[in-house]
Amino acid sequence: MTYRLVLDASAVRAYTAGSIHLGEVLSEVADEYVPNDPADAGTGALISVPVAALVAANPTGAALDRVGILLGLPHVTATALLAGGWRRVVTATQLLGGLDRACAALAVDDGRAQMIVTAEPDVYGGLDTIGI
Repeated sequence: MTYRLVLDASAVRAYTAGSIHLGEVLSEVADEYVPNDPADAGTGALISVPVAALVAANPTGAALDRVGILLGLPHVTATALLAGGWRRVVTATQLLGGLDRACAALAVDDGRAQMIVTAEPDVYGGLDTIGI
């Protein structure tokens, strides 16, 4: 399955802060949403939010409620850390300065996502990003 977008912690924080630009990006992707589209492996999800990004965003109070709203959207799903490639994850974490960034970058590098949504696009070098 290939997600259209993967969010890092900076994008999660922007969502919880009510970022209009991120809202526009998410709305555009939502317009593509087709429940249980066979091209999306039956999930219909178009946006991945790695659990590592949720933890790194460290939401509390109302921000935690907003994360619940984000993950409740039918075209958004939380994704787990892949244990099989742990050495690559460690290396990417060291290079990029955070586990959330590593998970987002590896999702794009591995072809599991097309673009990273981030407030820090320069961190990702030549990977495809949408700056918010």
